[in-house]
Amino acid sequence: MAYDILITSGTILDGTGREPEVGDVGIKDGTIAAIGKLGGSDAALNINALDKFVTPGFVDVTNHSDTHLTLFKYPGFDSFISQGVTTALGGNCGGSLAPLASHEALQAIRKWADPSQINVNWTTFEEFLRQIHDFHLAVNFGSSVGYGTLRRGLIDDEIRPLTYDEREKMRYLITESMRQGSFGLSLGLSYGHERISTTEEIIDIAKILHGSDAVLKIHLRSEGVGLLGGVNEVIRIARETGVSVEISHLKAIGRKSWHSFKTALELITRANESGADINFDVSPYATTGSLLYTLLPSWSRAGGMAALFKNIDDPNMRQKMVEELKSYTLHYDRVRITSAKIKTIVGKTIAELAREAGVSPEETLINTARATEGRASIIGHTISPKNVTAAIMDSHALVASDGQTSSIDERESGDLEHPRSFGAFPHFWHRFVTDSQKLKPEIAIQKITSGPAKKFGIDKRGMLKAGNHADIVVFDPQAFRDQSTYRDPFAYSTGLDAVIVNGKLALRDGTLTGERAGQVLRRK
Repeated sequence: MAYDILITSGTILDGTGREPEVGDVGIKDGTIAAIGKLGGSDAALNINALDKFVTPGFVDVTNHSDTHLTLFKYPGFDSFISQGVTTALGGNCGGSLAPLASHEALQAIRKWADPSQINVNWTTFEEFLRQIHDFHLAVNFGSSVGYGTLRRGLIDDEIRPLTYDEREKMRYLITESMRQGSFGLSLGLSYGHERISTTEEIIDIAKILHGSDAVLKIHLRSEGVGLLGGVNEVIRIARETGVSVEISHLKAIGRKSWHSFKTALELITRANESGADINFDVSPYATTGSLLYTLLPSWSRAGGMAALFKNIDDPNMRQKMVEELKSYTLHYDRVRITSAKIKTIVGKTIAELAREAGVSPEETLINTARATEGRASIIGHTISPKNVTAAIMDSHALVASDGQTSSIDERESGDLEHPRSFGAFPHFWHRFVTDSQKLKPEIAIQKITSGPAKKFGIDKRGMLKAGNHADIVVFDPQAFRDQSTYRDPFAYSTGLDAVIVNGKLALRDGTLTGERAGQVLRRK
């Protein structure tokens, strides 16, 4: 057989966790045609992979390129192709771009981006996927449905439990979206419009996923001192619905919660041993990348941005917020602004801003949230490295970026980003495989390929197998590492020889080709 691409003499890690073997991979018409000893075969393009690893393309199941609207700006997914990512799933943390039950539905993403930036010409999930298809993304892209988006579409800006009729409408929208290809339902239980949702409401609605193999993806109600309560809530939901559950970016934020993390992992293990189906994904950094306003007391933002601003503007409520913040352990010198419409504050910590303004850090935090209309992003050095290691080593763990597509052109914006958007997967590799050797290469690859693909039912991807789609990465295991830093995040990783998406070269000899061969994914 004459192949389109023939990868020769590579060390093959097929994604299943099996030990590597040296061999060749032949690609024809966008699929893997053969794996083995294929020497002497003809090919339009030969890639010599001697002393290189050949693996499935990486699968990022917690990606925010949709809700941050960056996939419209950077459909080439440069910052992810340059990490080896070939598949990304959006619709995370309760926010999705479809279905839109009303104009208000898109306000669910307002905390991340301005919906007026894009021309929305869809309402259903299927119409959204068609629009994404027309953008010709460089990676394969699928999505879940966001609970916050559904809620806002049904009851606008109201903060209250859903009525029986509203629950019925939500179940209908979820069912239709799954029929049209949604990978499941996501929750962002720490955000104002979803925080009001009771566990009973969630269970009642999530039961619609039972028997469908769709996944319920949950951003915990608390990742701080309420971590164990949040994990126990997830366990109850998994048990009472019988649905496959994925916890998004599991972590313990703040020193007061670090000691609880071991117990959280033990709870998840015991729940799985007793019949629940719970996984979690982890960002491989000991830092958070989130929104500034989420540091404020939960009661102050329970009604969404409008209620938060009303509380800030009320002198009595503001003082109450200040006093409560003083009881927290926020380490203001370790919370840095990465993006905001006020560019003069970008790159500075809350402590630095407080000193410049001559007011307390608590007042500075509140003032900054108000002045930036709640859309200031931050990096917080508030996670224990030991907890990150414990999470990633856990057998139920997958690895995901929790980032969004970007480009080195963003250096000109005046903003910063969390380095995960450029370096999450190579950072995971060199930190846990090359440098510390805590994970065997085949197990590390499994956590970013077949593991996530199997969990979410992504068909014929995540594994090197004849007949599967040709999503493949070739890299130097010693040289593969991130170059993105907190001070200069806009840098591509090194060590990649080739990234192939559906049989097309998106990266060759470490250079992006501009090829955009990604496909829109639908859950079967």
